[in-house]
Amino acid sequence: MAEEIPLFPKAESMLINSGNIVNWNRLKRNPKQTPDEELAECINETLENFLTSADKTELQYVTDLVCVHSKFKETIPSAERDELKLTGMMFLEFTVGMATKMKVSLCNLQSPSHITEAIDKTMSQLDVTFIETVLLSFPGREEELTLEEIQPYWQVLEGLVEGESASVLSIGVSDLSTNQLKQLYQWAQVKPIINQVNLASCCVMPPDMVEFAKLNDIQLLTHSDPPDVLPQSSFRDLIAANSTSRDAEKWKALWSVRYSVLVKCRGIVKTKGYIVKAVRDMKRQN
Repeated sequence: MAEEIPLFPKAESMLINSGNIVNWNRLKRNPKQTPDEELAECINETLENFLTSADKTELQYVTDLVCVHSKFKETIPSAERDELKLTGMMFLEFTVGMATKMKVSLCNLQSPSHITEAIDKTMSQLDVTFIETVLLSFPGREEELTLEEIQPYWQVLEGLVEGESASVLSIGVSDLSTNQLKQLYQWAQVKPIINQVNLASCCVMPPDMVEFAKLNDIQLLTHSDPPDVLPQSSFRDLIAANSTSRDAEKWKALWSVRYSVLVKCRGIVKTKGYIVKAVRDMKRQN
């Protein structure tokens, strides 16, 4: 059997932009998709679209891949910006695989600097100068994150709200327990305005959380995101399915952003999509 020839042998980073999936007919026909299934399909469709039209010779020398779904890429028109609300849900990944996540420590979390990168990339891809709300989701694990672990990530978010080049108006979190939410709220300079709760693990909002949120103007929302929205093995499988097994080696997703654009006066979602950043450790390549 002939040896596989990789399509992008020198690539060390990859940015994936699904474009506006509200316009994807295939997704419209499958309303029961789970969030991780939806993200996987978005990555698959975007890679297929990008690699089909890319110059195969140029790909041999590219180090930074920017894979944008050419049919559905959209920016937010500046003339309409005041009428729209942009929300970004950021999913951080652990640096270790799902099988060992239950024993992770602080050093296994991605760097807080990835938050700034994710917001910058999202604004650049959508051609905006600010985001109304950014929500941060840590990948699930057996033991609760401590306030000490949460603090450096929250401080980065606070800098995006209060820094010299402030680009975010409000910030929130996902899946914090009542105790975690109280500790974060009492410590933080910029208070969380939202805490998302996964009803798969909590069919009824805890009364003490509801009371605390009401007293401190925190909005409680529900979601159905899995603990690991983009498993590293699944991500590599998606790359391999659209290129070669050699192209898929050593990649790891750093973060994913699910963004949505709401028309304020009508309460409908005008735009929704995903932006994903991944890197490959070339030093470990064979």
